Amino acid sequence: MDLKTIMTGIYALTHHSLKGLLFSRKAVITALVMLLTVAVMGYAGAQDVDALTEGANMMDVLILFFFMPVMAMIFGSSLIRDEIDSKSITHVATAPLDRAFAYIGYYVPLALAVSVSMILITTAGFLSFFLQQGIDAAAIEIYLEFTTLVIIGSFVYSSLFLATSVLFNKPVFFGLFYAFIWEGFIGSIPGAIQKASVKHYLRSVGSGWVDYGDISGFDASSIGASTAVLLGLTVFFLVFGAYLFREKELS
Repeated sequence: MDLKTIMTGIYALTHHSLKGLLFSRKAVITALVMLLTVAVMGYAGAQDVDALTEGANMMDVLILFFFMPVMAMIFGSSLIRDEIDSKSITHVATAPLDRAFAYIGYYVPLALAVSVSMILITTAGFLSFFLQQGIDAAAIEIYLEFTTLVIIGSFVYSSLFLATSVLFNKPVFFGLFYAFIWEGFIGSIPGAIQKASVKHYLRSVGSGWVDYGDISGFDASSIGASTAVLLGLTVFFLVFGAYLFREKELS
């Protein structure tokens, strides 16, 4: 199979999937999460607090800690499974494009859609808080740092949840367990066990960037090691998911 055929197939699938992800019920969920974020961070911003410290803490806890894995789970855990169940994936199973490459055509739009969703949520939360407290150079720096972190998180979590959508018949159950129990609870327990969560490595990277709030003093792994772990996890789940997708009976 030549490169042009591969790239054409990936582009067509990416375009189709991205449009479906951005203009679906998931867009409504993004809007609702934005409204909730605006309400919570807007209320916090109206209080007499240290703006940079509290603003960084709100973006850390509410957006990076909570909504990041939840939104990736909502977008990714049922992407392929829904198409398998509805039989609409038949055109992929019968297409000349190798399924491993077709899988990339699902991953790229998923990661982009989650990134767009998280950027919107991060921006809404930032403005609702800092417009009341005042936006200066330090606040903009915090915004750019957390925006970068949620984009990185979008690509890592998307690779994880897309792979589980192929691995499990009911991937949403695994997604709920991972997002709320593993990341939310296990990943918060002090000690080495928290290193078994994606959140630990995202916050470790953030601890080297953000100079305000609790994340700046996070008991982190080194930035270099954390970056390597995040990249390694992304590649591993991408290759693992592509292998499962190629071997799985889709029809």
